[in-house]
Parts: sequence; C-alpha cells; structure tokens
Amino acid sequence: MQRIFLSGVLTLFMLLHTPARAQSLESLLADPAFTPASIGICITDVATGETLVSHNDRQAIIPASTVKVITSATALRLLGADYRTSTTVGYTGQIDSAGTLHGSLVIRGGGDPSLGSAYGSRPAEEFVDRVIDALQTHRIRAIEGTIVVDNSLFDGPAVSPKWMLEDLIWYYATGCHAFSYRDNQVRVEVRYNGHNYKTARITPPRSIDLDSRLLPGDQEEVSVTHIGNRYTLTGTIPRQWARYRLNLAVDHPDSLFLRELHKRLQQTGIACTEVRQTTEGGPETQLLDYPSESLAQLTRSLNVNSLNLYAESLLRHIALTSAPRGSAEKGLETIRRYWQPFGADSTELFLYDGSGLARNNRVSARYLTQVLAATARDPQVGDTFVQSLPLAGSEGSVASFMRNSPLPGELRLKSGTMSDVHAYAGYYTAPSGKRYTIVLMFNNYTCTRDQLKQKIAAWLTATLSKKE
Repeated sequence: MQRIFLSGVLTLFMLLHTPARAQSLESLLADPAFTPASIGICITDVATGETLVSHNDRQAIIPASTVKVITSATALRLLGADYRTSTTVGYTGQIDSAGTLHGSLVIRGGGDPSLGSAYGSRPAEEFVDRVIDALQTHRIRAIEGTIVVDNSLFDGPAVSPKWMLEDLIWYYATGCHAFSYRDNQVRVEVRYNGHNYKTARITPPRSIDLDSRLLPGDQEEVSVTHIGNRYTLTGTIPRQWARYRLNLAVDHPDSLFLRELHKRLQQTGIACTEVRQTTEGGPETQLLDYPSESLAQLTRSLNVNSLNLYAESLLRHIALTSAPRGSAEKGLETIRRYWQPFGADSTELFLYDGSGLARNNRVSARYLTQVLAATARDPQVGDTFVQSLPLAGSEGSVASFMRNSPLPGELRLKSGTMSDVHAYAGYYTAPSGKRYTIVLMFNNYTCTRDQLKQKIAAWLTATLSKKE
C-alpha cells in the first residue's frame, strides 16, 4: 500500500514538473504581444503551499478589480460570514396624544451598501416601507421637526483621492457613505425623437434634473457635467441607436432616500413640516433596526458583480474593527498589518482603495496568492470565500471566459480590467477536491483584450488539465 502511495506521489510530481508544462509557460511569455508587458503569474497548491508555476511573482503591478479579493477576504476573516450592520431609525422629542412628533426623525447610516440596492436580495423599496410601517405602528401622524440622516459612522473622503476625476461622474466611482441608498446612483435613459436624444426615464423618478443635449453622430462620445442636482449630457450617440442608457453617480445618496420618503409620507397622510439632510444627530427612541444582508451575501454580490461601492464599504468596516469611525485610510492600514504574518509581504502592496479603481494600486501575484491560500484554508470562512467568486464560463465578468472549457474541475475567478490591464485571481478545484490558487496579471500588452483572453484560456487549459 505504501509503495502504491509513493508511486502516485511520484507520478503527480512528474506531471507538475514536466518540460512540456514549462515549455507551455515559456511559449506564452514569448508571444510578441507581451514584449513590452509586465506580467505576474503564480499558481500554488492550497494545501501544501507548493509553488507550481510562477513568473515575476514578486513584482507589484496594476491589479485592477482583483483588489476586491484582498478586501473581501480580509473582511470575512476579521468580521465573519454572519456579520451584519444595521441602519436604525429613531426619534427625538415626544409624541403627543394626537400623534404628532415634536422632534426629529433620525436615520443613522450603518454603512450598509445593500440598502435599496439593485444587487440585493430584498426589494429596493423595502427600507422606506419599513420606515412607514414603524411610524404607523407608533401612531405617528405628523412630524413637527426635521428628518435627519446621520452619516457620521464613516470618516474621511467618500472617494479615493487617487481616482481619476473623469471617473467620478459615473456609477462605478460613486462615493462611499455611512448611509448609502440605491447604489448611490441614478439610471438614465434617453430616446431619439428624430432630431436629438431627450430624457425618457430616470430611476428613481425625479431624483435629478437632467438636460440632454445629445445628438446623433458617427460614434459614442458622451460627456456629463453637473452642478448640484442638475446634470447635463452633451456629445453624440451613433445615429442607428434609438435609445441610450447610462448610470450616473450621486454625490448625496441620502437625498435620494429623503425624496422617496417624503413622497411616501404624503401618500400615507403623515404630515411633515420639513425634510432636509444633515450629519447631526442626537439620542433618540428607536423605531426600527434594519439589518444589512450577511457579510457572506455582500461578499458574493461584490465579487460576482464587481461592485466598487460594496468593496469601499467593506474597507471602512475593516477599519471599524480597530477604530470608532470607518475610514479608507484606516482600513488600508489594517489590511497591510493583517496579512503580514501570513507571508504576504507588505512591500509588495501599494493600495489606495478597496475596489481597485485607482490606477496607482500595485500588488504582486505572490501577495494575492498568499491571501487566497490563507483564506481558502480558513475553517470558518474558507468555503464561503471560495464560493463568493464567480464561476468561470457562467457568472459575472467571467461569464464568457473559458465557456465550454474541457477542464474537468471548477474554476472560480475574480477578474480585473482597465485600459491596458487584465488580471484574474481565484481558484481551480480539481475533480479530486484538490485546490490551487490562480493569479495572472497582465499590464501593457499589445494585443486586443479578446485575443489576450484566448491566449490565457489556452494556457490555463493546458496547465490545469494536468491537475488531478
């Protein structure tokens, strides 16, 4: 029996270290498309820590959205899969016998990115519905005071100072606040009327004032400017497009909520003398505790849909493990300190956000590998984290990558893309259950992105098909 076991180990060793496999990597790297490129590759055995394939794995290069692997893994390990935060609703002052509240209605943001989110498991309107239910349960028929949104749980800038200014108007670069609502964005649709493109729909309704000056043209060239709540669209849309949709960032998501709440108050006959937003708060009698989705659910949504807002929110919750207020700066400091004992060298990490949107971010393939391997081995959250990554060929940003692949095992990858950057970080689980970390990062390649994906898919297939 021992002889058979040793023979199997020897066979596996030879498969992993054959010249054919080495030549496969050599051929990939020799591709002329990669002559000017920075490439980091690292594949390891999760159980043993053995490095099976590596190239330039200590060089810190741009990781794009694979940063989310670091953020979500850190949050799960520090906070646990069942962690939830809460948005609370209360009031100051007194309720008289006629049902009039002489005081303020106070909504305290708990840093829940799924509140009213299109990516959550609950209807977007549910939180407002619950607020109205709580008011009616306590027989509040009128509010003589203000409605206060408290954003004080999070500290520091809402967006990274390293993000590009031209990104800040778009949904993927929306700010992170203690009170986030409806993904901190509005969805706009314009339609061609025979002369130009005019506003057809805004979601949520009446959330912004929109002036569309878009004209038909030969190509898509759209610019957006805004002052306060007024947004202006200029540029051209290909003339064959009858409609055009875009998602825009909102600076003050609490204004979306307050507008929606005010409308519902009117519909239910609850009078309110004033609706305004502020960061002030005070001691209050609680009306409602509205928990977020579990961290396991948030992490799954984050990684499958590559949600920057979710990642930035979790970065601030990481900060809250060691500080009274959550800031990106404290969260990044916590990440650097946390992973050092696990063999992740902090000198190979240059991180400026939790989502990967900053082009200044740099991380090595080895650093990402150490995070992946340590988290997969974690008995508390390992399986949760692995399952949070999208399944290649069917989910998220890797839905088309390696579709119909001949690989017999399960490939789960978080992708990262921006101009001249393409990366993957995740796991391959062989039919035997043996698991491997996969990290591939390519910067400054000269082929098209589709061509790059084909090259990576072919190499991964050749490499991983040997894993039992």
